[in-house]
Amino acid sequence: MKQRNFIGRLVSRWRNQHGWTQDVFADKLQFAGWHDATRSTVSKIEDGSLRIDLIQFYYIATALGLRPGDLLAEIDWRKQVEKMICSMKPQHTAGAYGNHSKK
Repeated sequence: MKQRNFIGRLVSRWRNQHGWTQDVFADKLQFAGWHDATRSTVSKIEDGSLRIDLIQFYYIATALGLRPGDLLAEIDWRKQVEKMICSMKPQHTAGAYGNHSKK
């Protein structure tokens, strides 16, 4: 499964530090404004499979009792950028392109 967000592990860590289940956190997301959030939503956030937009990011931070900037400050940006760059590099082997033989 392709990772679509890079805050999942961070959200999971914060949720666990609060001692909340995914169901409890889904309730907190709903209270913060993400009205259709469910335990499944939380699971998808945490495993990285749900793309998060700016409004949803705000709801997550609010539900965790943080300002969005404080949550952003927790992200290891260098690691995330390196992962993105690696995932964008072409994965090919020598001779995979064209029908040209080396002379």
